[in-house]
Amino acid sequence: MLANRLLPLLLLSTLALPSLVQAQYRYTTERLVTGMTGRSDYESSRATVIGNDGTVGGRYNIPETWFDQAYLWKNGVFTYIPNKPGEVFNHFITGINDHGGVALNFNYSDTSSGEGQYYHNGVFTPIPRVNYMGNARVNAINNHGMLVGDAGMGLDDWTTPPDRHTFIYQNGVTTDIGTLGGRFAYAQGVNDAGVVVGGSLNAAGVMRAFIYDAAGMHELGTLGGATSHAYDVNQAGDVVGMSQTADGEWHGFLYRNGTMTDIGLMEQYSALDLDINDAGQIIGKGWLNGAYRPVLLENGVMTDVQTYIDPADRFQLSAVEGLNDHGQIVGTGCYTSPVGEWSCTGVLLSPVPEPATWGMLGAGLGVLAFYGRRRSWGAGGAWRVTRG
Repeated sequence: MLANRLLPLLLLSTLALPSLVQAQYRYTTERLVTGMTGRSDYESSRATVIGNDGTVGGRYNIPETWFDQAYLWKNGVFTYIPNKPGEVFNHFITGINDHGGVALNFNYSDTSSGEGQYYHNGVFTPIPRVNYMGNARVNAINNHGMLVGDAGMGLDDWTTPPDRHTFIYQNGVTTDIGTLGGRFAYAQGVNDAGVVVGGSLNAAGVMRAFIYDAAGMHELGTLGGATSHAYDVNQAGDVVGMSQTADGEWHGFLYRNGTMTDIGLMEQYSALDLDINDAGQIIGKGWLNGAYRPVLLENGVMTDVQTYIDPADRFQLSAVEGLNDHGQIVGTGCYTSPVGEWSCTGVLLSPVPEPATWGMLGAGLGVLAFYGRRRSWGAGGAWRVTRG
């Protein structure tokens, strides 16, 4: 029958659908334009974290000042986190969990000091200090409401800063988890198992990446150089960070199953941009084609994220800072505004469907279209298609 002859052609055409509808580029983009112009008369904002539900956390310059205001964004709607008039100069988000909980830091009039906050449904909960004279700064949050950070062990002072210890906050209690034996330590990431990672001076005064788990705090080592620092940990316990190599360069590392692996050369000052998701994707900055560029590391391959974006979007990606488990990335993109001014705003990159996904979808649609007509069972056990 004619329909039987057309079936192979129909299936082939649906399998060819990706070449027709699949975007050439890996990510679609959305500029998170707050519309707030700072003291320089143009917008300067950035997106720094993203939750698994697509909620983005970022900051922008407060109008008439040089200071930063925190915001949340989801599905095109901005929520501007309120300031504290007369007290706060800066505040910024450092983490979002799957239940809408936010790790947030306030900096007060003395910008060397500040206070960590847990923010949820419009309510601020101050993080209790480890030492009543020092501040407590939060750097990450997990899905059980555990926040981690670093706290001053005495009065903040520009000239003689106090020791700083790592801490865990949960259910109203702040717990000092100490250092590797030195004066300073900084907790930067935590997963749902309560595994904490960061950097600490050891007894010899050398900064080393650490992991804190049921066995306590211990060093992760280096890539052959003197120092290292860990910045994030996923649910599988994979850790990413920075380390000096034997020749003094700063490289990114992946620590997995007790082994530290070099994942490429990155800028030291961009180390805090390192992030890893549960699929093992890593974002940061890497040395590519003679320049430091925002990169995605996946399956051992480092790629400039800009090459995944349609040039028609007309912006230059300057940083990638947040990554969720769905592969969405947030960062900062700079472009020339319609009035000719150079502006930088937060940007959300969302993966488009993979070609295989489109192929299966197209094939399914083709089969449904063919067999969607009324069918009956004919003689000899063959399908007979009856036009409706």
